[in-house]
Amino acid sequence: MAGRRGRRLALSIGLPEDALTGGTRVTLTGRSAVLVEGQRGVIELGTRRIRLRTGDGVLTVAGEGLRLQELSFDAALIAGDSLLGVTYGRPDGLGAGQ
Repeated sequence: MAGRRGRRLALSIGLPEDALTGGTRVTLTGRSAVLVEGQRGVIELGTRRIRLRTGDGVLTVAGEGLRLQELSFDAALIAGDSLLGVTYGRPDGLGAGQ
C-alpha cells in the first residue's frame, strides 16, 4: 500500500515514479551506454552480458564489448560497442536473462 501511495504522490507532483519509491531507473544513451540507478550489486560481469541486482529483480544488459565504465554505491554506467537488450528477471534471479 505504501508503495502505491508513493507512486501516486510522485506522479501527482510531477516527479518520476522512482523518485519517492526507491525504484530502479534505467537510462539508455543510444546503443552504446546504459546508466542504472538504484542497483544493489554486480552478479555477473562479462563482455557480452552484465547482470545487476536491483530492488525490482535482476537486470541483464546484453551486447558486444560491454564494460562496467563506472560503479558507485547505487549506480552503474555500462558502455559497449553495441547494446543489444536490457531485460528484467525475477528477484530470485530466475527468468529473463538467465
